[in-house]
Amino acid sequence: MDFIWSIGSRWRARVNDYDTRRLLAQCLRVGDPVRLRWPVTVHHPAGLSFGDQVDVGEFTVIRANGGVTIGNRVLIAAHAVITSRQHPTMLPRYGVALDAPVTIEDDVWIGAGAIVLPGVTIGAGAVVAAGAVVVASVDRATVVAGVPARFIKQIPSTEETS
Repeated sequence: MDFIWSIGSRWRARVNDYDTRRLLAQCLRVGDPVRLRWPVTVHHPAGLSFGDQVDVGEFTVIRANGGVTIGNRVLIAAHAVITSRQHPTMLPRYGVALDAPVTIEDDVWIGAGAIVLPGVTIGAGAVVAAGAVVVASVDRATVVAGVPARFIKQIPSTEETS
């Protein structure tokens, strides 16, 4: 039984590698390395830009119609949603979409199940807690949490902790 599991596991890894290469080839920019932990869903990859050393967790959804830029050394945990597309609050909503870019700067950590909405910039070194819904831009080196996401604390710089 272990032999059969091993073959299936190796086959799945090869399929994931192929899917990763195929998806990343469609993106606007891709740094090195970018690791996608499958399954990952990306809508409109032509609007998606990855920096270097990016890790995207399982079941993450990225909708890049309005443009999504992800910086260097970014960690995106499982089940996160990053979207640059929304519907208007005014009627009619059906068939109408509004796009606004999302920017995730360097050294950001987005926790499991977090949602980042259109028009948001997450500053360098920030942490978005698990389950947070980010509706407004986040300052650099801060932790935000909650629905909607609110400031929790400032992250001390490495000089302050030495």
